Amino acid sequence: QTSLKPSIQSSKKTLTMILTTESYVKAFAGIFGVYGLQMGLVPGKMVTDHFEAPATPLLKFWIRGQAVSLLGLCYCMTEMPSEKAALVGTVCSFAIGVLYPWNAKFGYITPNLPVKYPMHYVPEVLMGVLTALGVASLSN
Repeated sequence: QTSLKPSIQSSKKTLTMILTTESYVKAFAGIFGVYGLQMGLVPGKMVTDHFEAPATPLLKFWIRGQAVSLLGLCYCMTEMPSEKAALVGTVCSFAIGVLYPWNAKFGYITPNLPVKYPMHYVPEVLMGVLTALGVASLSN
């Protein structure tokens, strides 16, 4: 009988080396940087990709404006100590998940949104993964 313990320990050590607060902040800034660019350049896609609803001028206005704060957050996180930035990213990932994709799915704040699948699975899963990875990076 062979033991899996050395293999598990080796995998955990590799994950610890890869999943640092620095790597988490880079991943967060990269992912949300893409979201911010999309929000600024093609805000209607944020609506039509995820909902069975039209992208009205008012929705595009709000989404485009939100791009500035999201891109500013990404920049600031790369300029601050990685431990603090990782904590900010973890909290933001969880809060964004609660207020946006999970709320759209479960309707606990805003019921009956016309969510479009399979595309809406992306932010639902992504916010959970970013939250979990943030917690893990802070635990290393």
